[in-house]
Amino acid sequence: MSRKKVLISVFAFTIVIIALIIVFNPSHKYKKLSINENKWNSIIENRSENKNLMLEDIKFNDYRLIVDEKNNILYYSLVNDSSEKYNPDISYNCNEKNVKLAILQDEISNEKVKNNYIFKVMIYNENYYHIYDLKCTDLPILNISYNKAEEINNNNVSMEMYLFDNLSSMPNKITISKGKIKFEEGKYIMSLHMLTPGKNKRDNKISILNMKPNSEYVLMNANGNNYEKSVKGNRVELFLNSEYIGVYSIRYKVDLLNL
Repeated sequence: MSRKKVLISVFAFTIVIIALIIVFNPSHKYKKLSINENKWNSIIENRSENKNLMLEDIKFNDYRLIVDEKNNILYYSLVNDSSEKYNPDISYNCNEKNVKLAILQDEISNEKVKNNYIFKVMIYNENYYHIYDLKCTDLPILNISYNKAEEINNNNVSMEMYLFDNLSSMPNKITISKGKIKFEEGKYIMSLHMLTPGKNKRDNKISILNMKPNSEYVLMNANGNNYEKSVKGNRVELFLNSEYIGVYSIRYKVDLLNL
């Protein structure tokens, strides 16, 4: 095969790969996916609602959104220093093929974020549609994954913490750690650990939200209680198994001694 034919074959193969990536992992700007109310209603009128049509993954500006399937809500944490936070690039995957995504035309603004405004996102194919609420926040997002069945019998449950720090100036805004979580009235106590090369567990002292590195953290309800006034802490949007719990204050475990 001549050099020219080889180059043509490589070019054609590259085009096919790019096309497949676009088809199976679509990526568009928020404003490009926004449609007016007439087109939104037209999609609904020609399809049946199907809640089994679901998002498996959705990212805004390459950061994964928390999908609260129980309450049918998407949560978007706006990156503080991003110039694209009001018009993010959106990519998504669904549990069905040939699914499109549309947003009911509505610009994201700082005022709407602070007023807990609810946006609307629809996924649809030729026959069905499913609508999600979209909530935007200017707070970091913390999701704790654990086996809910263990919560009843064991007060120190194995968990994995996923923290998205939208306020950080660091390029890597995601912190993940395994550990244990203890459930107490009005608060959750996290003990973070890691495995050594020898597979032994040891404390995982990490910095959370610009706090000094530690392995013991406490989460307390930050809405309308005395804890918020008595102890300083950083606020986060808290999720347990991707289900929204509320705004919580995160601080060191040792701070409990001062309450």
